[in-house]
Amino acid sequence: MSDSPPAAPGRFIRYALVIFPLGLIITSIISFGIWWNKKQKVEERSFAYATALRREMSLPALERYTGILREVMKTHGPENLSAVSSFIDSSMSPENMGYSPKRDRFYHGSLEVSNVEVELTGRQRPQEVRLVLVPYGDPGRTEAEIQALAGMMSLGHSLAGERKDSTLRLAAVPLGVKDASGHSALERLAGAMLDRQDRIMLVIVAGGVDEALLAEVRRVFKSSQTGTVVESLPATSGLEETLKAMTALKARF
Repeated sequence: MSDSPPAAPGRFIRYALVIFPLGLIITSIISFGIWWNKKQKVEERSFAYATALRREMSLPALERYTGILREVMKTHGPENLSAVSSFIDSSMSPENMGYSPKRDRFYHGSLEVSNVEVELTGRQRPQEVRLVLVPYGDPGRTEAEIQALAGMMSLGHSLAGERKDSTLRLAAVPLGVKDASGHSALERLAGAMLDRQDRIMLVIVAGGVDEALLAEVRRVFKSSQTGTVVESLPATSGLEETLKAMTALKARF
């Protein structure tokens, strides 16, 4: 009885070429599944924590925000813009409202300024974004800006931890400043959002801004091309009026 011929080396090589990549694919799928499951659990814990920090809008809360903002903005100048963004950042932080504020920092000359934004990421359609935008830094509109900024912060506090199908984003943007490339804060905000391929469905500009600024918002968000709807929210002149306006706005979300 003759011995069986040894298996050809080429056969083992062919097996290896099939089995090893298949094993790599399977382990990659398993690893991704484990990572995704952990990510979802972390997000759920974060939203649960934020929900515990949620507070309904109220006149005392608005009074506190407007008082601090009025003190910060009582003198006009680029240096005050940085103080406003820092106040918004700290007030809406994970410890206070459960958000993770994003600050786009840049230099206007030698002064560091920044855009500040927070968001409630959508569950089903996170790329579809509704934006509440508060521009500030116009010396002729200080009180309207204070009310709009305080209203935005109170609105954010009352929505902390909520999750809708699409994303809600709140942003405060300084006026009259440009980066080293000549881009305004508003251009930087819109450019970053469009670069992320966000679908900006709606931009609500708070504070009763003029038509020239609304036209600039439409331009930077490329409304004629993207179909983004830009709306103006009228200025409010007191706490009761601001609370009423923000309550009506919240009902839309």
